[in-house]
Amino acid sequence: MKNFIIILLSAAVLFSCGILTKKTSNDKSRAIEEKKTEKSNSTTSENDEVVPERKPSSNNGVEMLVFDKSNIPSSIQYTGYIVTGKRWNDKNGENILLLTRTNVKEKKSRKSGYEEIDLECELYGYHYVSTGGSYSLLWKTQDFVKECWFDLTLDFIPGSLSITDINENGIAESTFLYKMSCRSDVSPSELKLMMHENDVKYALRGEMLIKMEGYTAGGNYKVDKSFNSAPDGFLDYAKSQWKEYRLETFN
Repeated sequence: MKNFIIILLSAAVLFSCGILTKKTSNDKSRAIEEKKTEKSNSTTSENDEVVPERKPSSNNGVEMLVFDKSNIPSSIQYTGYIVTGKRWNDKNGENILLLTRTNVKEKKSRKSGYEEIDLECELYGYHYVSTGGSYSLLWKTQDFVKECWFDLTLDFIPGSLSITDINENGIAESTFLYKMSCRSDVSPSELKLMMHENDVKYALRGEMLIKMEGYTAGGNYKVDKSFNSAPDGFLDYAKSQWKEYRLETFN
């Protein structure tokens, strides 16, 4: 009888261990599956959140597009190399604006019986518009420094090119500044601001501002008479851009 009870107890213990082992195994399998499912769901969620970046269009219809100077339509012609530009849609259609510059060239000349080397450089602005796949030139501007014997400067001001719609008519304005000089001292460079809406040009012309220890010069400008008939806000914006970019520094 005693032996029979021992056998029953042993069987009960073995049966219980089997249940626990099976339960533990099932729990581990379930945990693994839950982790797989969780990982899968997490990956799907991350992929769902990755969407191409697109700049929102404004309420007045001006929509900025990605500008890539290495992907300019072959029908667009320009001189020099592209420094910067902008691309956008407005009521006129698709717009591409290019700011370009030539390399500084050396040109030999003979003056007063001596052979000298003159420096020259040119810069350009182009605004093309497309309404059906073909691009037409809306406006072109250009400037240059020639016959320079000293240090030549002709550069667009970095970051100054902007696209706005100040009067909210669905047609964008473009604004940029550039500096130019031929000098052998620290006198201010000439500074020009060009603003366009459609093919109408507005301009500020003056000097860059130099601030050094014990020395201040330049910073003044003259307002082109074209601003007399400009929409409200155009001149205020031009003045604010001038103030932001007028300071000239020397490396």
